[in-house]
Amino acid sequence: MNSKAKAVINNLLFIMKYIAKWKKSIFFDIGLYSVFLGLSPFIWIYVPKLLIDELTGQKSTKRITIILASAFLIAGIIGYSKEFLQGRFRMKMNTVRYGFIRMLAEKTMKMDYAYTEDPDILKEVRIAMKTVNNTAEGIGLVIIKLFSIPGNIIGFLIFSIIIIQLNPFIWGLLLISLLLSYLFIDKANRYQRSCKDDLSHEERKSYYASIKLNDFQYGKDIRMYGLKRILLQKKSEADEKVVQITDAVKSRYLHAGIKEGVLMALREGIVYAYLIISVLNKNISISNFVLYTFALNGFVTWMQTTIKDFSDIWVNSLYVSDFREFLKKDEESSSTDSLNPKALQYDIVFDKVSFRYPNSERDILKNFSIHISPGERLALVGINGAGKTTLVKLLTRLYEPTGGRILINGIDIKEYDLTQYRKLFSVVFQDTKLFAFTIRENITMEYETANTEKYQESLRQSGIYEKTGKLEKKEETNLFKILDEEGVEFSGGEIQKLSMARALYKDGDIIIMDEPTAALDALAESRIYTEFDNLIKNKTAVYISHRLSSTRFCDNIAFLENGELKEYGTHEQLMQLGGAYAGMFQIQAEYYREEGHEE
Repeated sequence: MNSKAKAVINNLLFIMKYIAKWKKSIFFDIGLYSVFLGLSPFIWIYVPKLLIDELTGQKSTKRITIILASAFLIAGIIGYSKEFLQGRFRMKMNTVRYGFIRMLAEKTMKMDYAYTEDPDILKEVRIAMKTVNNTAEGIGLVIIKLFSIPGNIIGFLIFSIIIIQLNPFIWGLLLISLLLSYLFIDKANRYQRSCKDDLSHEERKSYYASIKLNDFQYGKDIRMYGLKRILLQKKSEADEKVVQITDAVKSRYLHAGIKEGVLMALREGIVYAYLIISVLNKNISISNFVLYTFALNGFVTWMQTTIKDFSDIWVNSLYVSDFREFLKKDEESSSTDSLNPKALQYDIVFDKVSFRYPNSERDILKNFSIHISPGERLALVGINGAGKTTLVKLLTRLYEPTGGRILINGIDIKEYDLTQYRKLFSVVFQDTKLFAFTIRENITMEYETANTEKYQESLRQSGIYEKTGKLEKKEETNLFKILDEEGVEFSGGEIQKLSMARALYKDGDIIIMDEPTAALDALAESRIYTEFDNLIKNKTAVYISHRLSSTRFCDNIAFLENGELKEYGTHEQLMQLGGAYAGMFQIQAEYYREEGHEE
């Protein structure tokens, strides 16, 4: 058995394992359906023979009536049973399919966060989504075909017995011709498979343009800067390439269909010539001629369907392989003997920490070391791309260091339970995302808020309480109009206040502000940082800003450049040093004086 066949079998076993886990009664339905499916074609193969024998023999009206009544009764029972089982199967199949969809969703949230910025991984995610989301391909199609394959095998065996009684040579001829037809189709299938990466890439570009064209949040920019044309052009180019790829695939299937048609003409000519000669030589009766004609036609159609089902399973099993490979991606790790990081205070040490993205050879951070004392306010400053946000992602374990280690209270953070560890942090990111949920749900991240008083206080402290109080539904108002026509659209500053309310409500022991006020002016940012710092009291805090004046209140300032710590100390010490920090501060101060702001 070759490796591809083993892969197909393993994929089928993988799917069946989860069918057994989520809806094992499907196997009973498959068994029962297989019997009805396998027997269904033979009623109307044998009934014409019986009728002809009776009409050319005793011509008994009673026997003819019994034959027809029995045929209709059996056909009705089988037909109803098939439809009933198919309907029940579809409902159960949805349970299984949504199970795989949940599995994919959980995996995307568990896999190493660094993968989310890898274009190749994003392509794999899209392919995995297609594998589980669509009943017409991937896992959905494999499950559907699994439902009918056992019945097809039963039908094949019965057809084979009938045709071998006629002539084993005819049976062999039919099999060979059908196998050739399969090879024609399989070649087209393999070509389609070879195009999947290119097709996925172009579909992703088209999908991106479509989403942005329909996203209200991009509406202002699209209109004011005339971006509609470029988005439509990019979508059109991607769609054109999608059409080219799909047309090439369809062309392969067309050529396969033409070859199959020629083969069918030759096969049918030989088979019917044999049957006619057999009747003329009185080797078979007229009734048997009809029986074998129906059986031969039924066998060919049956086998074409069966071969196509096997081919579909083979091709779509390859997508299942992609899905399973994606499930093997590295996940965010947590020690098997995980410790609870909760403590009264937190001493943080970066010890020669380096980091690079997966599949990259460039270090974002290089041998970075720093000590953050309990209750300390540390500012991380530097130009864009210096590595400031990367440090935050490493500290919060969104990333794992590729070198060195990070210690909290003397213990490597990898030793802590990941879920409990992340509870330590209240983080406000520059690009914090809000959801099309209610204001309350966006802040508490809870379906039902247990601590209403704490929630209300977080609104007051962040300065958004008055705004939400004026809304008709107050904090139960939905954000955005994506899911609710009466949803509200907040300004950038208001969204940042909601983000800070979320951080205050979580009440983490370590606070991180990752340039959440970058969209505001320098004075507003400085004021918000100072006010927020007063709210968090004696907690350890890390502030990130490219505006150096906003973080002068911090106990220490770390100036980063190209992923390395270049300068470290208080604002006054760094100004006296007269290095890169002092130079940048003076340039910014001069700029703000020209703009009319006082530093």
